[in-house]
Amino acid sequence: MSGPKKKSVYAVDSSSLADEIKNSLKFEEDVTGQNVHSVNFAISGSKKKRVNEVGSKNKGKSASAEEAMTPVELNTKGSESHAKGCYGEALSFFDKAIASSPDNGRLHCNRACSLIGVMRFSEAIKEFEEGIRLAPTYFPVHEGLGTLLLGLGQVKNARKHLYFKDHKADKAKLQKLQAVAEHINKCTAARRLEDWTTVLKEAKAATNSGAVMSSQLFACQAEAHLKLRQLEEAQDRMNGAMSCDPSAASYKSKLFGILTEAYIYFVLCQIHTSFGRYNEAYNAIKRAAQVDPQNAEVIRLFKKMKLLGKGHTRGINLFLAGRYAEACSAYDKELTLDSSNSILYCERAACWSKLGEWEKSLADSNQALFFQPDYTKALSRRAISNLKLERWANAVRDYTSLQQEHPDDGDIADFLFHARVELEKSRREGKVELVSDLEKFRAAIASGRLSGISVSVVLFKEISNEECSEMSSVVDALCTKYYSSVRFLKVDVELSPEIAASDNITEVPTVMIHKGSVKLRVDRSYTQMLESMIRNAIFAPN
Repeated sequence: MSGPKKKSVYAVDSSSLADEIKNSLKFEEDVTGQNVHSVNFAISGSKKKRVNEVGSKNKGKSASAEEAMTPVELNTKGSESHAKGCYGEALSFFDKAIASSPDNGRLHCNRACSLIGVMRFSEAIKEFEEGIRLAPTYFPVHEGLGTLLLGLGQVKNARKHLYFKDHKADKAKLQKLQAVAEHINKCTAARRLEDWTTVLKEAKAATNSGAVMSSQLFACQAEAHLKLRQLEEAQDRMNGAMSCDPSAASYKSKLFGILTEAYIYFVLCQIHTSFGRYNEAYNAIKRAAQVDPQNAEVIRLFKKMKLLGKGHTRGINLFLAGRYAEACSAYDKELTLDSSNSILYCERAACWSKLGEWEKSLADSNQALFFQPDYTKALSRRAISNLKLERWANAVRDYTSLQQEHPDDGDIADFLFHARVELEKSRREGKVELVSDLEKFRAAIASGRLSGISVSVVLFKEISNEECSEMSSVVDALCTKYYSSVRFLKVDVELSPEIAASDNITEVPTVMIHKGSVKLRVDRSYTQMLESMIRNAIFAPN
């Protein structure tokens, strides 16, 4: 992909989740207290004494102030840094406190919250588990872990901790849990039906409802964007998924029947493939297969990528060696494995252009743009193909789009100027363009407007029809007379029935006059009035 970089619309920020969990832990301020909950989180007197003794010895050795602090003091400093959003600094304080007091559950939980702030979720989960080991009946720690798991989209695992024995989290948090679960269920059903618009909608809703750091739901959104041919958005969302620690699912859980970590790499493989990054794609799906070797969907893609990557490399090497026909054959095989890959179509188009097969190059460029509408390289290949085929209006359209992306590119400016000159020249010579493809037909009418011509006249005819031949002569004469104001086209309905259907043509010869969104039908009985109708269309207000 080329063109200007888009600013990410998917900024990932874990600080709010970290602060929410830390504020909900409800630790006692007096960590030396001996009530039923705080006893397991307290620093024993003997440990405090040992720390103080170590601090006294170090004073004579120019020890830093931090080294002389007790775990209580280090915890306070860490909490202050956390409150300021300085999570890395907070971790440093908590690490030192835990080194002196490893059995202090409060320190492990506080460290977990700061780990969330720097998006190290796997480690945060382990710290919460250590806190639970030290105080297995203290519900706020279970709630903290449950809240983290909910933020990661692990609904089933989150529920175990948010509902613990006779305790349950507050109503708002439980409502979040229910909402996330419902949206994930809807998302799963939509993916099964390949309803990617709904998949995207429900995955976003699940994230917004509470699964704010769910790498698998971000990956799900990326997959939906990819299937909807929105590649830039897919890549952007995948970046968000990877920044959220895709290995955080230390609890085994599945999304769409795939283990969550495997699913993330399964989608990443597809993203890499769409951008032509085959080595990265293979490595991603290999990792997915290692995580979930029993999943049929993962293994199927893994087997395909083994073949796809090798064939793509062979196609590139053949192209660089100047063996363009063989490179085309290599890409043919690749496309049987991945028939919607815009990169492969674009690279085969380059081979066809080297062979002078401009129609085939044009067809492959169109396919590449169908699957990736903002693919600049494919647009450039289509533009040069149209230029070589002397389809001047289409070339003007493509080079106009390219110039908008690259206003300072001298080559694009030169090609655009040449195409415009030739388009004007063809009109002066009174040539009527024969159009045989529906997309080209629509583009021809649209490109007329781009060049300042608002009226298009289209003759629908059959080669063997005598009345059509007579009407064709009339249209040729009118083209010579009105070429500067009207775009004239001819369509053979036997060769292009889809174009005829688009204008509801049921008999020939028929002439359609297009002006903006207005269409005027002129059948054979009004042939004598055709010129006056064209003149009226030219001079009528828009």
